[in-house]
Amino acid sequence: IQNTFYYPYNNGKIEGINNKIKVLNRVAYGYGNFIHYKNRIILHFNLKPIRNKIKMIEKEREHTAA
Repeated sequence: IQNTFYYPYNNGKIEGINNKIKVLNRVAYGYGNFIHYKNRIILHFNLKPIRNKIKMIEKEREHTAA
C-alpha cells in the first residue's frame, strides 16, 4: 500500500482490458471459431490484426484437418 504513494504506476489499464475481454467472452459464448473471437477482440480495441499470423494459423488448421 505504501508503494502506491511513492510510485505513479498502477495496473488499472490492464485490468480494464482484461475485464472487457471477459465481458466479450461471456457475450461471444457462441463463437465456434477462435479466429472470429480473436478478430472481435481486435476490432473492439481498435488494434491492427496481424494478417500473416492469421493466415499461418488457418493453413496449419487446414493441414491438420486433411
